[in-house]
Amino acid sequence: MIEFIEYIFPPRCALCNTILKAGVPIYICEKCVGEIDYYENSVLSLNLPLGIQNYCDGLLCVGRYSGSLKETLRRFKFSNKSSYYRALGKLLALKIQNTKQLDSFDVIVPVPLHKSRQKHRGYNQAELMAEQIAKILKIPCEKNLLIKSVATNSQSMLKRTERLLNLEDAFMAVNDGLIADKNILLIDDIVTTGSTVNQCCKALKQAGAEKVIAGVIATTRNY
Repeated sequence: MIEFIEYIFPPRCALCNTILKAGVPIYICEKCVGEIDYYENSVLSLNLPLGIQNYCDGLLCVGRYSGSLKETLRRFKFSNKSSYYRALGKLLALKIQNTKQLDSFDVIVPVPLHKSRQKHRGYNQAELMAEQIAKILKIPCEKNLLIKSVATNSQSMLKRTERLLNLEDAFMAVNDGLIADKNILLIDDIVTTGSTVNQCCKALKQAGAEKVIAGVIATTRNY
């Protein structure tokens, strides 16, 4: 049935919109796959500025926030292209599967949006990717373990120093029993200053998480 639908409505590359052959596994064409500026399959450090406590145990990142990957993430986040979660989720799942030194994860948790922001956007891009990754990796996805309890200013509109302080204690874990002593995979789309990921990890660690690794599609940082 899927093959018939793809024959009538052929899928398009999420990065360049080129029509793809039916059955392409990640909805990204070979040309675009080859153009992504990938990071090696290793666990990176969040590398926060001196004086800011790091609650994140490691960062998994597909590639640099540049070129077609940057444009795709911008459309995914700001231009109502929610369907991109399929391709981006599979890219990040492959990254996780190919990173050998990882311990196994007990649960996947997406970075939450405040309810007002999610209502305005219509979806949480991190949640869509997390659910896709959970299906591929066969790990439970718990989208309600972490909430954003404070409606903060948009990070994209702030300077770097302001971003680092904007999200202080803005996230809260709501079910310690499902978090305590667990290895958690936290999913988001982009890391810039690292403040969003770090504050989410802080809330999860305060609820008793053993380890929290963040998985993202791209970062603006240089590693």
